[in-house]
Amino acid sequence: MKKTVVIVIGIVAVVAAITTVVALRGWPDALVGSGNLETKEYDFADFTQVEIGSAFEFEVKQSSSYSINITADDNVMDYVQVSKDGQTLKIGLRTGFGIFLGPVSATLRASVTVPQLRGLTASGASSGTVSGFSSAEDLDVTVSGASRITGDITAGNVQFGISGASTIQLEGSASDIDANVSGASRLNLDDFTVNDVDVNFSGASSGTVNLNGRLDANLSGASTLWYIGEPTSTDINTSGASTVTKK
Repeated sequence: MKKTVVIVIGIVAVVAAITTVVALRGWPDALVGSGNLETKEYDFADFTQVEIGSAFEFEVKQSSSYSINITADDNVMDYVQVSKDGQTLKIGLRTGFGIFLGPVSATLRASVTVPQLRGLTASGASSGTVSGFSSAEDLDVTVSGASRITGDITAGNVQFGISGASTIQLEGSASDIDANVSGASRLNLDDFTVNDVDVNFSGASSGTVNLNGRLDANLSGASTLWYIGEPTSTDINTSGASTVTKK
């Protein structure tokens, strides 16, 4: 009983501390856009990875030069945070204790051009496109928290990480793909041709792959995988009402 009381008191203290810090720093309970949009350009270069969160809409395009343009309501722009950490460009909202404390009802758009792309991450209900990249280099694409990425790319080996009711839908091609898909997420690669496929689906996730090489698949929790093409070999394990079907 004493332990329970101590834990409850501790939680209350943490919540009170967060509330106090929010009040002192002037973070609002919610962000509501004014409707007056403005665009700000940021001067960062020499990055190969892009991370975007906080419900941004975005486009990431291949170009010979670097550019970052953010469009947002004028009363929201001060809360936008764009930074560079090593090779990674990060775009989102200023945060407190790792989360933004309140709902957002505002325009948040990011337009990024970069010569080479090695990683793209979308989180926090962000949605956008990627296009124009053609390379034999490897690529990591990660989406979480009801986010979505669509577009077209050509790459070497591609790693996909999809969770929290998120979606990736791409056209193009790659050498091989390795995908982990969970939490009612989707991987739609009907028009994305590859050689070998290694996928793990769980939690009622689903998707389609298009291949002409090896298919290794592990599915659980009522997940579904469709495949296009004629695999040279298969290693398929299913459980919990999951299925793998030729499309």
